Amino acid sequence: MNDVLLWIIGLLILLNIILTIFKSKKNNSDSDVYSKEDHVKYNDDIKKKIDDEVEKLRNNFTNSLSTVTTNVGVNKGIIESKSTEILTAHQKLVDNLTGSKRSGIAGELLLENLFKNSGLVYDKQWVKNQSIEKDGTTLSVEFAIKHPSGLVMPVDSHWTKTLYEDLLKLRDQPTSPEIDKKKEDLFKAIIKSYKDKSIEVNKKYIDSPISSGFACVYIPSESLYLEITTHINSEKELWISKVQSSTKVTFMGPSTFSAYCSAILLGFNSIEVDQKAKNFLKHVESLNSLIEKLRTDTETHENNMKRVYNSAQSVSTSAEKIKIKMERVEEELNSIEKKN
Repeated sequence: MNDVLLWIIGLLILLNIILTIFKSKKNNSDSDVYSKEDHVKYNDDIKKKIDDEVEKLRNNFTNSLSTVTTNVGVNKGIIESKSTEILTAHQKLVDNLTGSKRSGIAGELLLENLFKNSGLVYDKQWVKNQSIEKDGTTLSVEFAIKHPSGLVMPVDSHWTKTLYEDLLKLRDQPTSPEIDKKKEDLFKAIIKSYKDKSIEVNKKYIDSPISSGFACVYIPSESLYLEITTHINSEKELWISKVQSSTKVTFMGPSTFSAYCSAILLGFNSIEVDQKAKNFLKHVESLNSLIEKLRTDTETHENNMKRVYNSAQSVSTSAEKIKIKMERVEEELNSIEKKN
């Protein structure tokens, strides 16, 4: 906009100069006759004025162009910076809504929901995102089932949702060598991801004295769990059995884990009932001890009462004997008095 105004002002100035020249020339032609020298001088003056105006316009245009270029550079930097920020924010949003991050969060929510509906008591029989302390040792877990003894069975959720969805899409496409190769690569990536997860869980939990000695990886997809647990490796062995034996980590799907929690709950209830029975037996034993002590005390008291009774009987007999003796003595005294 500034450049256009400058060009318009410059053209107006040139037009004004030319009109002035023609007007002056007309007036002079009406009054005087120019000499050759005057004509040359006049042309030089006009040329100088035009050159000065053109130079002024060129300087103004150069300064304006420099300012515009600077502003464009600054604005370009600002725009690029804002664009980077927008792309970064967008990528964070995409990561939160799709892909592995979303799958990880969804898997944890599904696992938490399963725990909440399992019947297990939170903070007593299962925990989430806690650091458990026992005998001076601390173990931080995402999820865990707590045994009454204080040991815990760690549980982590892992869901390769994006890879598995891509695999399912490829399976819907017509078969070809290229498609088959992609399907094989995707499944290998899924298997590798779960193997890496089992190794990670092993390092995090298994060696801790608080751990039960084995851990669980929860797979939120029932179909994916079935494929992983039935996979046969190149050595014609069940892949999951080899991983479990080497890492002490087992995999469970929704139905399997739900059944496991039900069994755990039944076991915990049995332990609780046994504990209550043991406490009751302790009370019964204590009551029996009290009854036995009461019986002993009663026998002792009875024996004491018998001794007192016997002693009283003895005193009574002695008193009776003394009375008889006294009566005889009295009779003897009376007899003596009568003789006298």
